[in-house]
This record gives sequence, structure tokens and C-alpha cells, in this order.
Amino acid sequence: MSGVERAEPSQRGESSPAPGPRIAAVGLASWDRFLVVGHYPSAGEYAVVAEEASLPGGTTTNTAVALARIGARVSLAAMLGDDAEGRSLRAAMAAEPGIDTAWLATRPETRTDASTIVVSADPADRTIYWHQGAALVRRDRLDLTAIFDHDLTLLDVADAPLRRWVTDLPAHFAPRTRLLGTMTYLVDTAEPDALEVALRFDALVGNAREVQALTGERDLDAAGAAVVAAMRGANLRTLIVSRGREGCRVCTGGETVDVPGFPVNAVDTTGAGDAFAAGIAYGMARRWDWNRTARLANALGALATRALGGQTALPDRQEVAALLGAPEEVVFG
Repeated sequence: MSGVERAEPSQRGESSPAPGPRIAAVGLASWDRFLVVGHYPSAGEYAVVAEEASLPGGTTTNTAVALARIGARVSLAAMLGDDAEGRSLRAAMAAEPGIDTAWLATRPETRTDASTIVVSADPADRTIYWHQGAALVRRDRLDLTAIFDHDLTLLDVADAPLRRWVTDLPAHFAPRTRLLGTMTYLVDTAEPDALEVALRFDALVGNAREVQALTGERDLDAAGAAVVAAMRGANLRTLIVSRGREGCRVCTGGETVDVPGFPVNAVDTTGAGDAFAAGIAYGMARRWDWNRTARLANALGALATRALGGQTALPDRQEVAALLGAPEEVVFG
């Protein structure tokens, strides 16, 4: 990358790569600061902070860790700031077996992207305050030939020009690329061509609010139907919508199927959607059918909520197999 420091390939990734599919994860790395309160205060009121935590987070880094813990080999491409949080994030990613940090870069004299997250019991919800920092942008150099040379490429970037550029390339010089897109930043930036860009992916994953924002529809049924109608003649073949405790909805050109979720004792939903996306990525990379893929995604999303933080509770293969009620070799075989 131009104008940034490049890390050396991780020794773990070179000497003992994890088994499983090869997935490139391109997007955002962040540091999360949590405040836990009993109730969320109204304007002008206060709330007592019961717990604080400072933990690695970020949508793409959360997904990368979730993938690595179930056996995928992940090449992580993201940008860190030149600060203590960036160094801590790099160390956390390097400590995860299965994540190659060769494409994890540092932008000099820039702070690491971060979030302050308020987790409340009443209402049982979270509020995110985003401190925007270092992130991949269009002017950064990416080894796209190597990135596309994976079983799957997950694109989760916040920079709209970079998203447009990367999604336009496979059709021209890498037609075998399988591209999974997230809606996290696609809809919240209110880009006028968001739906056109969304249709360039092979599959698109997000939640109900995001797909409704993408289409301008007021309910999930209408939003899903709008995307399916737009798929005709486009590259997009599948829309997967996370629905929290209810599970997820898979929409293809031929059918729409709801796949039930798994009940867990949820503590914090931060990163649950990122873990869900990891399940979709893993199943796509392994070329599983959509029901099997969605069940894995639902399991990962549910298990991710068991503790405070986006990565703390991310499960390993044994925990996923236990929730799915099947031997590990059957679940992942």
C-alpha cells in the first residue's frame, strides 16, 4: 500500500496454516470501549456505569476472528492507526491461529478507528458512538490479484469509492472470484448508487433495517422482494438477512426461506452480525447449500452474544457443534 507501513507476513500463517477454506477479509479494524449501565438515561439524566471494558473490535476484524476460530484460513486486509490501540489490535489479530496479518497496514500519524459502546439492561440494547479513524480508502494500494485468489472474498469497507472500484473488477479480470458483501456501510452512507453496487456481489448479507434502507421499503417482505426483482440480469444471486433471535431469511431468485435461530442467554449483541456474516462466508467458501450455511451463521451469531465485546465469546468448532447438536466432523465435514 502506498503511504503506509506494511507488516511482514505472520509467522503462524506461514508455518502452520489452519485447515479449512481460504477467505480474504477486506474492511475495517476498530478498538471498542464499553460502558455497561443498568438503564439508558433520558436526555438530561444520568446513569451509573456498572462495568467498563476496552477490547479489540471492528466489523471485519470480528468476522475474521470468528472465521479463524472455526478453522478458516483468513487473509485480513485493513488499516490501523499509529497509536497504542493500533498496536494492541495488531497483536490481537496475530495471536489468532488462522489469521494472516500480512495485509494489516498502519497509516502514520493517524488514530485507530474506534467506538464507544453503551450497553444497557433497560432497554436491553446498545448504542454505538463511532470515532472514525484509519480505514482503507480508494487511494491505498491493494494486491487484488492475491485477494481475489481465495475461495471467497469478503468486502466490508466503509469507503464508497473503494467499494465501487473493487466490486467492478471481478467481472473484467477475475470472473472466478466469489464476492460476499456486507450492508453495514453500504446503506448508512446514503450513497445514491447503493443498490447498483449491491447487485455486483455474488451474495449480500445484512439485517432487516439495512435491507429496508437499501430498497426504501418499510417492511422486510417488500424489501426482500425488491432485491429479488433487481437480481434479474444482475450478478447478485442471494440475499441473506439476519433477524436476531428469529434466525435469518435467505432470498434467492427462486425462493425465500426462513431459517430459525438458536436461543442463548444474550449478554451483549455487539459483533453478532459480524459473526453471522462469518458463517455465511464459511458456507459459501465451502460451497454448502443455503440451509446448512444459514444454520451455521445463526449458530455463530447466537454464540457471539454470550459475553461483553465483539470477539470475547466467539466460539470454536466444538461449541458450534454442541449448539447444532451434531458431531464436529459432521458440522464442518
